Amino acid sequence: MPLQASNSVVGKIVQRLVSALSPERIYLFGSQARGDAGPDSDYDFLVVVRTSTLPRYRRDQAAFDALLGIGVAKDVLVLTHDEFERQRTVVCSLPATVEREGMLLYAA
Repeated sequence: MPLQASNSVVGKIVQRLVSALSPERIYLFGSQARGDAGPDSDYDFLVVVRTSTLPRYRRDQAAFDALLGIGVAKDVLVLTHDEFERQRTVVCSLPATVEREGMLLYAA
C-alpha cells in the first residue's frame, strides 16, 4: 500500500503512539518512507522519547500494545533521546540512517 493511500493508517499509528508514549519525535523509515514499498512491505517506525526508566524491550512492547488492532504489518523501535543522540553520528547506525532516509512524522 503506497504511503499516500495509507495516510489514514499512518495518522492513526502516530496518534496512538503520541497518546501512549508522549514522544519527542516519530519517524517512518524503510521502504514506506523511501517510496519503494511493495504489497507485502511493513511500516517501520522509530519513536524517540525524552527519557525512560524502562528497558528498551519494554518500551518497544508498550508501543506495540498501543497499536493493537491496527491491521497493518509494522515494526516499532523506541529509543530515548540520549540513545538516539549517542548513535546518530555513527554513519551505519539506525538513528543516522533514519535521519538521512526517514520521514519525520511528529515532533513535540
